[in-house]
Amino acid sequence: MLGDATIIKGIMTMGKYNDVYQLFHDMFGDKIVDKIYDNFSGSSIYFPSKLYSKEYVLSKIQENMDHLTIRELARLTGYSERSIRRMINEIKDR
Repeated sequence: MLGDATIIKGIMTMGKYNDVYQLFHDMFGDKIVDKIYDNFSGSSIYFPSKLYSKEYVLSKIQENMDHLTIRELARLTGYSERSIRRMINEIKDR
């Protein structure tokens, strides 16, 4: 049988929110969780592994391809060196 102190401790450490909402609360606080809930509750949201659009990445590569190495461009953008080479060729073929 659990003692009163154990039960109270369990309740005090219990998260206020369900699953992902608790994660967002821990990261961003109540106001953001409320906004996320109001706008997206019941929805499935996919977060791509790449933060930036391909168009944006192409523009950054074009701006920097004469100043940075392919390795540096890959590190900067999160793409592989092979992908950077492919994008540079795409830029040059325009």
